[in-house]
Amino acid sequence: MKIITVAIITSYITTAFVSCGIEDYVYLYPVSAGNISVELNSEATIRLPAIDTNEYYYFSCFTIYYRIYISDSLQSGHIDEGIMSTLNPTLYSDYNAFLPYINSETTISTSIGTLFSNRNYRSLTLEGVTIDDVLSKDSLGKTIILDFPPTPGTIPGLIINDTWYNLRRSNGNGSFSPLPENRYFLNHPDLNSSVNASSTINADVANISTAAEVRYTYVSLYIVVTGIDSNFSPIYSTPAFIGILRLPDASV
Repeated sequence: MKIITVAIITSYITTAFVSCGIEDYVYLYPVSAGNISVELNSEATIRLPAIDTNEYYYFSCFTIYYRIYISDSLQSGHIDEGIMSTLNPTLYSDYNAFLPYINSETTISTSIGTLFSNRNYRSLTLEGVTIDDVLSKDSLGKTIILDFPPTPGTIPGLIINDTWYNLRRSNGNGSFSPLPENRYFLNHPDLNSSVNASSTINADVANISTAAEVRYTYVSLYIVVTGIDSNFSPIYSTPAFIGILRLPDASV
């Protein structure tokens, strides 16, 4: 039996449908949790679903949301719910906020994009290319790998079709100015600095209250199927939790 997940549309569109007596449900299937695997905390593999774009013509791309968390704890293995609060209490709080929505089989009344932005999650970007193009219709049915090699100085990347793209952090379309300026996912002193974990500098980073001399950074990742409806408003599937990966140390 097919389970249909209803995507989110803005409230004024919903009101218009109801007032006209039209039951026009726009929906997108989420990425199944069974399509995602994580090796230790250094690599995530995601099999993207083969969505029929003739039927789901409003499909646009896959969007990956992330937030970075500073920690005083070094974890070398798989990171599950039981040790999230050990890494960073905010990580555990954010995870629990998203938990009711992850791979939900019910209608959700809030915008998934807003849900993530309210928790200071940002959309992943790539160096040199637009990630929406890389994860558009040509990516359907293919496998992507998010590779975070433990070797210091090795820039984490996204791999698809045997092509490597360097991962880059968001700058919120210019709303904040991340440090270091290269925006790579590397555990750099400018990235794990408490002073820089602000809304104007590293708005994608959650600080930790401890004053540990050695500071590590981890990234939490979710994937959402995104589309555009006939009113050019974004629509979303429910999110799937990818996992938590550790950022390699920068070579400084």
